[in-house]
Amino acid sequence: MIQMSKSDFLDYRNCAKGWWLKHRKPDAVSWPAPSAFDRMLMADGYAVEAEAKRLVATWPHRDACTFQRVFDSGSLYARADLVHDLGEGAIDLYEIKGSTSLKSSSGQDHVDDACFQTLVAERAGVSVRSVYIMHVNGEYARGGAIDPAALLAIVDVTADVRARSAAIDEEIEAAIALIGTDVIDERGCTCRHVGKASHCASFAYFNPDIPENSAYLLPRISRKRLETLDSEQRLAIEHVTEKDVTPAQRPIWLALASGAPLIDRTAIGAFLEPLQWPLHFYDYETFAAAVPIADGHRPQQAMPVQFSLHRLAADGRLDHAEFLADGPGQQAELVAALRASFADEGSAIVWNKSFEKGCNDRMADLLPDAAVFLTGVNERTVDLMDPFKAHYVHPGFGGSTSIKKVLPILCPHLHYDPGAVHDGAGAMEAWIHMVQTSDPAERTRLATELKDYCRLDSLAMVEIFQVLRAL
Repeated sequence: MIQMSKSDFLDYRNCAKGWWLKHRKPDAVSWPAPSAFDRMLMADGYAVEAEAKRLVATWPHRDACTFQRVFDSGSLYARADLVHDLGEGAIDLYEIKGSTSLKSSSGQDHVDDACFQTLVAERAGVSVRSVYIMHVNGEYARGGAIDPAALLAIVDVTADVRARSAAIDEEIEAAIALIGTDVIDERGCTCRHVGKASHCASFAYFNPDIPENSAYLLPRISRKRLETLDSEQRLAIEHVTEKDVTPAQRPIWLALASGAPLIDRTAIGAFLEPLQWPLHFYDYETFAAAVPIADGHRPQQAMPVQFSLHRLAADGRLDHAEFLADGPGQQAELVAALRASFADEGSAIVWNKSFEKGCNDRMADLLPDAAVFLTGVNERTVDLMDPFKAHYVHPGFGGSTSIKKVLPILCPHLHYDPGAVHDGAGAMEAWIHMVQTSDPAERTRLATELKDYCRLDSLAMVEIFQVLRAL
């Protein structure tokens, strides 16, 4: 018998057939290992639970509280984050979360989580009086030692849980029935009519009829459009017509359908013409945690811990500067190094400007003396990603504007090392390990990987700019 846990229930909700396959035919698909992002979420969870334990230690009824209490109803299994035993078979149940609200950053509803846990506990024979979500307070700013009472917010969600119980119970029963089925219809899965970013790991297994060059590559394609195209057997990009796409999707559709790049030299020229020399290509790597690691930081607030800057002069001279914090709370030192590397004039160029500008805004709030400089950088900031939304679209980008997709096509001589730090989540994980390790060799290795990765991000922008300029 397969026992269903909360994580199983969430997997079932994400893709019912994918969840069935994982349990009933596990060798059918190469299931991905937990990512760096997943591992960071787990680390956040442990850190928040540690603060919850400190908070509970101050409660008058602390001796009646238990962390990680297990409830087993036979077909269902739950490990409750925190239980307050009220006596005579009654409890209060708490779910502890590292997010700053009742929903996670990915949109997962924590009330549904608590509802599942409640239903399992009650099926196991206890009476649940009240249900709470304990999450971090996004307004809390660290000042010295962490104050768990100020860090953690406790929300009574009992009424919401009771209102949702019947619907969640029906879903649980449907999941139990599905997992007990030996054979299912393996044509299509729950993810068939959602965008590519939401596809399950078993999508290709259940949907082998979908070609690689398909409507799923169109950015922000709606469920309704995918359902229509599927019902008319027109998911292949060659069967998608201009009437099927939005104005924003049209350039991507044209490139994918023709198999050739779509390049608007006039529009690219108009983008480049206002840029002022010298050009400052800069990139941040950040760290965020549910429990702030430095004074002035807030929960889940991404603060830069590293930058790489390539400064390109009109005569072609290229200079490089970088900074890597070797401990928490070094934003003042980072900004000082950045200021020393920025000329008084010249455009600042980034990839996805909302990220870097947001970092500058947060550091300006943290460091009022640097606010004028950081605001000035934001006023000079130009997004190099913009031309790749409509003016330079290549079928090799796969419908994406990510620098990780653009770089291999435009500058194949540059590439990210998949065996080292090569993405933002991996950089976060590597940085905190570098800070915490007592092994000098490991610290040096991680610092080298972080610098190499961030340096490549800013150099990639220089090289991509030169390709656009040559047009």
